[in-house]
Amino acid sequence: MENLKLMTLKELIGLLRKETDAKRIDEKREEIARLMPKVRIMFDFDQRNQAHQYDLWLHCIHTVTGLPRDLDDDMIYLGALLHDIGKPDCQTRGRRADDEDMHYYGHPKRSMEIVRDEVIPGLLDQDGFEKEDARRLIYYVEHHDDRMSVDERCVNAYFDKGVSLEEFRNLMHLQVADALAHVQIPIVAQRVEKCRILSGAYACEVFRKRA
Repeated sequence: MENLKLMTLKELIGLLRKETDAKRIDEKREEIARLMPKVRIMFDFDQRNQAHQYDLWLHCIHTVTGLPRDLDDDMIYLGALLHDIGKPDCQTRGRRADDEDMHYYGHPKRSMEIVRDEVIPGLLDQDGFEKEDARRLIYYVEHHDDRMSVDERCVNAYFDKGVSLEEFRNLMHLQVADALAHVQIPIVAQRVEKCRILSGAYACEVFRKRA
């Protein structure tokens, strides 16, 4: 442990952007944890849900590798790594007596709070990490599990709040990657289909109509 190289945020982003093999990122888990100690709560965390084939940490890594490699915003890759960090605090039984799965109601908000209050303060002294980066990172984490609809009203609701076209499309790319890192049960596959549509030309057309 003492001989581990101290990873910088720039190096972490470079790893997340280029690596397509989740195992290669996992090999760096201890270096990543030295940069962001809070990620340790995800290591080997059993999600105990039929929609998940990976532990929490590996799910988040597979979400990272499921993103397109050429997105302009570094924060979407970091957001993918951290999007479910609040799940351990939210694990609970389902609302039906016959439901054997564990559930994570409210985990996007809790994940956002951890990123905002415990992760970002440790990154603020890293070269190139600015308040605007923090804003986008918080946004992606907080909204990664929003329920989406292929409807102009749904998309416009984001634009009405000042979300840029790039941020919206990145959020949809994150939703696709997150969903693909699940077992592809019907409800998950439907989410992939909807968010793929929303990440592409459809969102561009809705945005163009606002001009």
